[in-house]
Amino acid sequence: MTAISPWVFSRPDTMVRQRRAATPKIVGWLLALCLEFAVSGVAGAQTLEIRAARLSGAGWTAQHLRATLTTTAQGNRLDWATGTLRVGKRVLWRHARLQCVLRTASGWSCRQGSLVVGGSPWGALNGHGQVRLQRVGGSGQAVLTVRGARFGSVHVRVRSAATGQWRLTSAGSLPVAGLAHAFMRLPAAWQVSGEARWRLQAQGASWARARRISLVLSGSRLQFNSPDGLQAAQGVALHLRGEGVYAGQWRGVAQVRWTQGGILWSPWYWQAPVTPLRMRAHWQQKGSVWQLAGGTIQWPGLGHGGFALQWPTRNGVPHWQLERVEVAMAPLYANWIKPLTSPGGLAARLQASGRLRFSAEGEGGLNALQWDLRDAALSSPKGLLAVTGAESRGAWNRTRKASAATVGWRSAALYRIPVGPLHAELALHPQGFMLRQPFTLAMLGGGLDFRRLAVRWTGPRSGFDMSGDLHGVSMTQLTRTLHWPPFTGTVSASIPDLRYHAGDIHTSGELSAHVFGGEVRVGYLHIENFLGALPLLRADVEIRGVRLKPLTDAFHFGYISGVLDGNVRHLALLNWSPEAFQAEFHTVPAHGVSQEISYAAVQSITKLGGGNGIGGFFQGLFLRMFKTFAYAHLGLGVTLKDGMAELSGVRPADGGFVILQGQGLPRVDIVGYNRRVDWDELLARLHAAIQSGPQIHTGG
Repeated sequence: MTAISPWVFSRPDTMVRQRRAATPKIVGWLLALCLEFAVSGVAGAQTLEIRAARLSGAGWTAQHLRATLTTTAQGNRLDWATGTLRVGKRVLWRHARLQCVLRTASGWSCRQGSLVVGGSPWGALNGHGQVRLQRVGGSGQAVLTVRGARFGSVHVRVRSAATGQWRLTSAGSLPVAGLAHAFMRLPAAWQVSGEARWRLQAQGASWARARRISLVLSGSRLQFNSPDGLQAAQGVALHLRGEGVYAGQWRGVAQVRWTQGGILWSPWYWQAPVTPLRMRAHWQQKGSVWQLAGGTIQWPGLGHGGFALQWPTRNGVPHWQLERVEVAMAPLYANWIKPLTSPGGLAARLQASGRLRFSAEGEGGLNALQWDLRDAALSSPKGLLAVTGAESRGAWNRTRKASAATVGWRSAALYRIPVGPLHAELALHPQGFMLRQPFTLAMLGGGLDFRRLAVRWTGPRSGFDMSGDLHGVSMTQLTRTLHWPPFTGTVSASIPDLRYHAGDIHTSGELSAHVFGGEVRVGYLHIENFLGALPLLRADVEIRGVRLKPLTDAFHFGYISGVLDGNVRHLALLNWSPEAFQAEFHTVPAHGVSQEISYAAVQSITKLGGGNGIGGFFQGLFLRMFKTFAYAHLGLGVTLKDGMAELSGVRPADGGFVILQGQGLPRVDIVGYNRRVDWDELLARLHAAIQSGPQIHTGG
């Protein structure tokens, strides 16, 4: 018999349907090749070639297929090549070739095969294996086994009955690197490693439509690392189990367990809990939309809840829901909220407790939120903030004009200043919230009245602004709480309009306070990085009519009576410590207020100006005979820059500066000569002057 010329088919499934339409396409295509060769007979070297431009099934497409069978006296050899293979939109390879020795005693058995794959997500692959095809009594079976050093192992068995029913079983292992880049769209520069093992079972009535599928997928020693190190994982173990049934549309159940390893997705880091994290959901495909419904998640140590998801396979934004979620505030704040705060700031040092229940939904961003926080607490290590018995509940919706919420606590303290219980009612809107009515927060025997409070969390004006009044705050309680020298009297203040935005606080008007019989006004207040590691305060301060007697009575400085005016310009505090300012303080005559100073205060001012106190035994003995001395003018100026303080007084005098200008007999003047002094040294002098001895009290 003469040799058979190569046959070329553009659609081999046409030939397959001549045998049995119910046979799966790829199995029938290969079995047809076997039958055609059997019909031809053998006489010397013969070649049979079948080609197809395209072959496709449910979700997959293969291009440029070619099967070549060559038979000689030494035996039969099969050469099978394919071009691009796509699963969905993913390219699994661009060309593959299988060569093997063919046995045709009972069906086809392709042994000692070698496989070469190029253009795959794993790179170039080489392996070995075998293929076995059988067709008996109208039924067919195909078995494929391949092993390779770089792509693990694959075992596939396909059976097709004469009635058209088919069943597929598959198992194997694959390196995760190529799998992740192919199906998860990870950037090519990411380093990925680990192994994935699977078991797959599927069955149906035709190759183009499966009816049932079951998959078990396990990933072990999973690792990935982005070039910048902001995303990484190590030693992760995941287990996925899913099954589905087709009855007009696909639906089924999927379960995921996370048992080992840690994941960094900056700024968050999560470690697998000791008891595995579990997720379970019902899934279905409706048209071009994948849906997860009735989902549950159990995160030991954090909490539990339900979820749902709708994900369009084509252009579209996923819609998600979190339902009846209950979490513990301690791990929620530590692992989810704290990483979003500025390192070293107050928020980064807080600890939380309590339980939070919430539901949320969104499409891309957040659309709606309901919450119920009960018996929660916040605290910082040094007591800068402490809140106990915190409660809040409410609902917010992106499209709803207004909704209600409440917030409150049993007790709280800010910078160790205790405040009373709080209950505030809020009106929420899509961009933020505002007070529904003013409220008063009790503190230190007085209160802080909030006339207005409005918060915006979106847009260019995000932040908050408030106005209010402080009234009747006890200086005695305040100084005792802050461990300051004891002051007397009360403080009242007005807050015209204070605003916070992007970590900064500023005022549009002056803050004023009444203290020690006078008034202190703060203008141009601006605090940068308020909750950060290094807050910076800038302001101008004006002092008018402050009585010196209650002020000096609190210190071991000595007694001074009189009325003080002053200004502090261009004040800059870095981390609440002075960096720069221009300050000037001086006394002003006031009706009914004497201007007197004690011997101890004279000594203290002399030391502050750089002297060693009143010199001379007889001079000191003489001055000690007087309790107080009258003065005409008292004043001091300090300009701080680059850690150096430049001093001045009420007027210059013979190369120095007059700090105290006395009057009457005996007259005491204090003159300073050291104009420039290190700021830390000046503070040390002030501390030494305050601690130098008992204060002297007089009337007046």
